[in-house]
Amino acid sequence: MQAIIVEQFGGAEQLQLQEVAAPTGEIIVDAAWAGVNFVDIYQREGRYPGVKQPWPMGIEGTGIVARAAADSGWRIGDRVAYTTGVQGTYATQVAVPAAHLVRIPDAVSLRDACAAIEHGLTAIMLADDVARLPISGSVLVHAAAGGVGGWLVQLLVARGLTVFGTASSASKAAWLSSVGAVPVLYADGSDWVAQVMDKTRGRGVDVVFDSVGKNTFTQSLAVVAARGHVILFGAASGQPDPVDVLQLMKKSITLTRPVLPHYLHSSAVLQQHASKLYDYLSTGTVKLRIHAEYALADVAQAHAALAERGTQGKLLLAINSTLV
Repeated sequence: MQAIIVEQFGGAEQLQLQEVAAPTGEIIVDAAWAGVNFVDIYQREGRYPGVKQPWPMGIEGTGIVARAAADSGWRIGDRVAYTTGVQGTYATQVAVPAAHLVRIPDAVSLRDACAAIEHGLTAIMLADDVARLPISGSVLVHAAAGGVGGWLVQLLVARGLTVFGTASSASKAAWLSSVGAVPVLYADGSDWVAQVMDKTRGRGVDVVFDSVGKNTFTQSLAVVAARGHVILFGAASGQPDPVDVLQLMKKSITLTRPVLPHYLHSSAVLQQHASKLYDYLSTGTVKLRIHAEYALADVAQAHAALAERGTQGKLLLAINSTLV
């Protein structure tokens, strides 16, 4: 089988397509699609503790069960998605523990299920498990036209909140307006803090969802309202500087740094969240946006595109798109 392996940490050129031994485990899946995420870039660069060389790349995907233990509850031919707790999904076959599998409804394609699983579960975790969302009020989503950001914006608008979304281009701002959010441009030196404070009459927002990190974090603390909540869930621009807790005391701010696996702590919880995810898709509450598809051998191009932060929606690797 083939897989993308990182032998040395570094740039996208370190993503090497290799012939490797077939996986062993409780469930073996013939992979159809894999998703590309910022966490993949962090792992490739060696930013995360516990990542060791050689490192199999990829944390999410979809496919068809090829082998299953008799007592696993899964059968050959089942259509499945997988993310948290799985590593090495940039591959033609993937070993997945049974507890980490999600059954894909017949009405959802393997492609769309892959595009939804990581971003959707992350957004649901942030909105339902982490954020102290007001019944009415305002929130700010950074990188709001991106993958998780796009899911969050649509979920929060559907709940009747005023949603501000930072965007780096006019096209991203136009998409935010089209789904009912208020775009806030931070390109070309625009003072996005002043824009948000002006639009909230100096109060600020109740919750900030920050996946950018270093370039936005200090301002996120400035723009959140008294007794507000800042949720740092990514670091696309690098990790922010250490926080002086006295900065939080000034406005009684709460600060959280959630990680998805800690919230999907059992198979039952995973299935519950996945059920919500597919319900949001089927009802049209969230509309999928797939920015581009790449062959497995072209994964370096996908990483480069994501790192440049010009994408809108999901990047996918078509591993075997003939599987349905």
